[in-house]
Amino acid sequence: MGEERAHLYLRGTVEDVMSRDPIVVQEEEGLAVLVETFKKHSFHGFPVVNVEGKLVGIVRDTDVVSIFASKEPASMVYEKVKDIMYSPPLVIESTETIQKAILKMFADQTRFETVIDKDKNIVGVVTRTDLIKGVHWKE
Repeated sequence: MGEERAHLYLRGTVEDVMSRDPIVVQEEEGLAVLVETFKKHSFHGFPVVNVEGKLVGIVRDTDVVSIFASKEPASMVYEKVKDIMYSPPLVIESTETIQKAILKMFADQTRFETVIDKDKNIVGVVTRTDLIKGVHWKE
């Protein structure tokens, strides 16, 4: 008989590993405030809400820096979060498995998903780093 070898496995749901009460940004907010929010919190993105507080999109760090990716920066064209946000928002329900969240995150090509409940209310965000919390060892 050989040595026992530990194997990785996943356990839990998105709700078990997500960050609760995420920072959200308003779609009508100016880009100057958005940039300061990114600098202050060092996150890869934020859920975007409308004046009623309903989720309407996400804004990622790549959305901000892509403004400067062309020879002629589009920074004069874009003024508000809604001008650069990604919509529809990338979401996952809090009851989904960590496995499903990993697959969805790679399919959506993003570093985070906005977590919603069954009524589509924002309850958190989940990042790739959060998903690692669901990895366990089994002998």
